[in-house]
Amino acid sequence: MRFIPVGRVVAGHGLSGVVKFKYYNEDVEQFYHYTSLTIDRDGRQTELNPTEVRFSKGFFYLKIEGLNSPEKVSFLINQELCVREEDLPSLDNDEYYDYQLIGLNVVNQKHERIGTVAQIVHTGVNDIIVVTGKEEMLVPMVEGLICRIDLKDSLIIIDEEALRL
Repeated sequence: MRFIPVGRVVAGHGLSGVVKFKYYNEDVEQFYHYTSLTIDRDGRQTELNPTEVRFSKGFFYLKIEGLNSPEKVSFLINQELCVREEDLPSLDNDEYYDYQLIGLNVVNQKHERIGTVAQIVHTGVNDIIVVTGKEEMLVPMVEGLICRIDLKDSLIIIDEEALRL
């Protein structure tokens, strides 16, 4: 079973063990469909069951079953919370989760290696792929620059010439 990070606990909140959580997905409503979250503790997945969930000013505030004080939630601060991969919502054919793209090889149309996807930056206008290789390259995820994304072959083909324009 594979676990996918969906956000990060950024702080504790109050005295009752509530945590402030930054959700990675733009679709806030999707978070309410998850019935449990997990955290990696020393190589083992520990299940967390939210008993209260509320959203305010760009953050979720979570109360976790059995964790009722700042001391008991302190191990969660700055940690990513995950869900089972099969619990993620399905996407359209031309949509991808960040975790699916990170690590893919990036090549030009002649299949010459440029580098590897290190990160996806969400700008609000269009997403940007950060490619590391001989030098770092920022590739906007727009039609005309991204020729093909092939998850099966772990490959992204870009139009390097169009990128230079």
